[in-house]
Amino acid sequence: MNILKFPLSFDNDGSVTKLPEYSDGYFKQLISFCILTEPSSLPLTPDFGVYDPAFSRISPEKLALSASKFIPEVQIQSLGGTIGSSDGVISIKFVYNR
Repeated sequence: MNILKFPLSFDNDGSVTKLPEYSDGYFKQLISFCILTEPSSLPLTPDFGVYDPAFSRISPEKLALSASKFIPEVQIQSLGGTIGSSDGVISIKFVYNR
């Protein structure tokens, strides 16, 4: 099933942009949602997500565990991050195999 592209955008014909199922963009978006979601914030899946990297370090093990549980098609290979010195923006880079 195709999913909506985040952030929400529209194609030239006015339809909502979607990511094809099992494409690289599809999996990158699903893993990004996992990183952006705090555990216990979704009542039906309280285990989904990792703790906010702004307040604690992202654990590659916890991300890999969450991804393997909720996105079984991928395996996290590496995870890294940087904090911008001028703007404080946190950038997270991950590598995965499917």
